[in-house]
Amino acid sequence: MSHTEVLAVQDRGDTLKTLRFYYDLKIRFSAPVTRHSFTVKCMVRPDERQQILRQDVRILPKEFLSENRDSFGNAYIFGRTDGEHDLFQVTVEGEVRTGLADSTRAEELYRQGMYLAQTSYTRPGPALRRLFEEMGGRGDGDALTVSLRFMKGLRERFAYQSGSTCISTTAEEALEQGSGVCQDYSHILLSLCRLAGIPCRYVVGMLIGEGASHAWVEALHQGRWYGLDPTNDLRVDEDHIKISHGRDYSDCLINQGVFTGSASQTQSIAVRVSASDGCAGGAET
Repeated sequence: MSHTEVLAVQDRGDTLKTLRFYYDLKIRFSAPVTRHSFTVKCMVRPDERQQILRQDVRILPKEFLSENRDSFGNAYIFGRTDGEHDLFQVTVEGEVRTGLADSTRAEELYRQGMYLAQTSYTRPGPALRRLFEEMGGRGDGDALTVSLRFMKGLRERFAYQSGSTCISTTAEEALEQGSGVCQDYSHILLSLCRLAGIPCRYVVGMLIGEGASHAWVEALHQGRWYGLDPTNDLRVDEDHIKISHGRDYSDCLINQGVFTGSASQTQSIAVRVSASDGCAGGAET
């Protein structure tokens, strides 16, 4: 860490927090499977906002594992197991120091353009375009001010309802329905920001409390990425732990895989995040 970075951390001493996290992914198969190849992307990502103090990853069963990074810089583990199994489990636990900064430096200019383009999840239809106009469109203000205005407006017009959408629901579909979960809040905010010409990206992470993984948005302002949590209508702070980012949900898939066997599968994710002093809060995820 450079001298400049040390000073920055000291200036934010009142917001520093050490968070303990536990992330557990289980996939149960209805019958034994073999030749299972998989990719998992659920490791915490170090950056200016957060410092990994400890991170332990356990994957069962395993016969071959290799770690790499995708085109967005997210760490992932590729593995393969040929033996019969009816349970696949990934557990990640550790400690992270958060609150080191309120934003992160943007990458090279030529890599920012991809976050301006709408995707299959965020592509606006009549409902999103109407909402954009109702919120004043691009209007006045810098990128962060406009993004915060969209976030506040979304909170007033969209309701959190667990189970009301699925992983394939688009921003337009969720908005037409009027309710959704953190994935839907994030995709809608991405769509609105991109309509305003603001580069923004989808983030997967964890939030203090217990539940599942969480999603939020990062908007680009003056060469830095600022986190916005539209589900809870707040700026991303020391209670958030980042795992990965991309253009939308599909770039941040926690688990992908193929196997041999005639079996259905069910997936469950359990997340626990607590402050080292024992305080914990809660929020919608």
